[in-house]
Amino acid sequence: MRRGFVQGLLGLAGGAAASLWAAQPSHGQTPSARDLLERASARHAAVASLCADFEQRLELTLLGEERRGSGRLCHKRPGLFAMRFAEPAGDAIVADGTWVWLYHPSMEAGQVVRFAAGATAPEHDLFSQFLENPAEKFVSSYLGPETLASGVAHRVLLAPRAPEGFVSAELWIDARDHVLRRVRVEDENGSIRTVSLTRVEGDPDDLDENWFRFVPPPGATVITR
Repeated sequence: MRRGFVQGLLGLAGGAAASLWAAQPSHGQTPSARDLLERASARHAAVASLCADFEQRLELTLLGEERRGSGRLCHKRPGLFAMRFAEPAGDAIVADGTWVWLYHPSMEAGQVVRFAAGATAPEHDLFSQFLENPAEKFVSSYLGPETLASGVAHRVLLAPRAPEGFVSAELWIDARDHVLRRVRVEDENGSIRTVSLTRVEGDPDDLDENWFRFVPPPGATVITR
C-alpha cells in the first residue's frame, strides 16, 4: 500500500508517540473534510500499532440478508492486520505480511481462502485503506456531526479517485481526538459494511505477534487466489 504520509510523525517513538496519541481537542470552527482526514491520518501515523473492539454489520443487498459480528482487531505497520471474531466464533481475517487469510467457518466450514499481500487493495485493513494518503486516494466532503456512544464525531464522505472496489465510504472521526470511530462502505454490488470501533488503543503493551499469524486448521482446504 502507498505510504510516506506525515513522514515526520512516523519517526516518533516512545513518549513522543504516546503524547501525540493522547487526546488533542479541536477548537474553533469546524474543520473541512480534508482537514479532518489529515488529522485522522496524522493520529494513525503517530503510532506503530493499534487495536480496537469492533462490531460489524454486513448488509448483503443482493441476497436480502444481514449478518452481524463482533470481536477485536489490530493493525501494525508494515502490512500486518488481524480481525478476529468472537461472534461468529472462529471467523478471522489475517494479513501476515505475505498472505491475506480469509477464514469464515460460520459460512464455509473447512475452507480457507488466501491471496498474496499487496495483490489487491487492502479492503481488509480499514486503517491502511482509509488513513494512509487519504487526500491522494479520495475526494472528500463533510456531512456534519453525529453523537456516538464515545461522543461527537464528524462524518466525512469519501469517493475514490481511482477504482478501489467500492462506490463510497463514510468515516466517523472523533471530534475531540480525531480517532476513527466508525466506517461504512458501500460496495460496487450494493452490499454495505459498517464497522464501529470502541476501546481504541495506540501501541498497546500486550499486543502479541501471534495475533498476526494464521495456521489453517487440520483438514481445511486452502484456496489460493
